[in-house]
Amino acid sequence: MTEERIKRKDLWQAIGKIRQNDWGKAAQKLGLDFSNSWGRGSHGVIRDPKFPDPSDTRGFITTIQKNLGKQHNQRIFKQLLDYGMKLGINEDDIWKALGML
Repeated sequence: MTEERIKRKDLWQAIGKIRQNDWGKAAQKLGLDFSNSWGRGSHGVIRDPKFPDPSDTRGFITTIQKNLGKQHNQRIFKQLLDYGMKLGINEDDIWKALGML
């Protein structure tokens, strides 16, 4: 199934190689917070730094599992893209933060 929101289809197909640490670094490059201590077990969480309190759900963007596959990464990317629109983060910004563009 094609994802209409995604313009760079070649990168979209290659997203399966991204790992939890890559998402953490990308979040920081995008000005977002990433922490393993906010998630359960080995999960990490990306949050909007405007809402630093972990109990404030307005700042929650996405959960990052330790072991990721292509579908996990695509879901994370879409959640970042959707939330990022509020912050002025676009698709190319995310690809650049991941080091894929």
